[in-house]
Amino acid sequence: MRSLFFFSLFITSWANAQVLVSAKSNGKYGLLNGDGQWYLAATYDSLGSFYHQTVAYAVRGKWGLLSVEGKVISPAVWADISYEEEGKVAVFDGTYWGYISLSGKTIIEPQFLEADDFHEGLAGASKLEDNWGFIDSTGRWVIPPQFTFVAEFIDGLAYVEDEEESFYINIKGERQGPATRQSANYRDITPTNKMGIRKTSGTWLVQPNYDNLSLRSGATYFFYKDGKWGLLDTTNAILFANKLEQFRPFSDGLAPVKLNGKWGYINRKGDMVVPAIFDEALPFSYGKGVVLFNGKWGVIGTDGNFLIPPRFENILGRFQKLDPKESASWEVELD
Repeated sequence: MRSLFFFSLFITSWANAQVLVSAKSNGKYGLLNGDGQWYLAATYDSLGSFYHQTVAYAVRGKWGLLSVEGKVISPAVWADISYEEEGKVAVFDGTYWGYISLSGKTIIEPQFLEADDFHEGLAGASKLEDNWGFIDSTGRWVIPPQFTFVAEFIDGLAYVEDEEESFYINIKGERQGPATRQSANYRDITPTNKMGIRKTSGTWLVQPNYDNLSLRSGATYFFYKDGKWGLLDTTNAILFANKLEQFRPFSDGLAPVKLNGKWGYINRKGDMVVPAIFDEALPFSYGKGVVLFNGKWGVIGTDGNFLIPPRFENILGRFQKLDPKESASWEVELD
């Protein structure tokens, strides 16, 4: 039994060492592991979240790219930097956006007024205001600029708008149908401005009794009524009454919610499993939730107890796994 106990402690310690988050102490940022120890010393003006063994860093107002061990991949010469979905990094030179690789190599020279994430090999981009098209990973226009708005490709289709209407296109730029086409349950609004959820058949799944509804997370929806949010399921049963000022995505089975000016966590049954005592609370990742308590940031477990005491000036976002082949996931819900 004694050997099993120490083996369990070893596994827990090893697992905590494999997740990192950017944190600020004494005015500088570093990478913190799940044990609350510095993996990368806090010596940087600012850090972003890390992604595939890299992390964006700032020096004197300019951004670059580091390995998680602190090796410079791309010098801090960019006005802004943003990770992309498909292993690319969008960089802004102060005038235009382009892309570099995770090894720091320039993929597409800065030339775009705006540039979005790559999805399914294509990214929305524009060189003129309100004139969007789609580029490939070489920067070549695959679908020429012609739209006032574009969304990312999902399952071969992208939502677009021009000056007259909205519709879907395929990866060849061919029009596929009006934007009202639905392939899943969707939110809809009645003539009296009440929102519900319709099935693809057109019948109501969630009756239109609400001022707003979140996108679904599992079998639950956050609903907005009389100025507050609550939680319901697909049988229209109210799981948590509309008393909440705000909510954030479910992750690890819990969602941060704001009640009477403080943040706590509810589960999918609507139980307040972590009391609303925090000034801020972010979604869980790998069993760890970042919270602000009495002016300092710390980390709690799903039971609400502190895993890392609140002693930091800032903690950015959520823990992410060090292994580049694995990454944390959380279900995004839009208001």
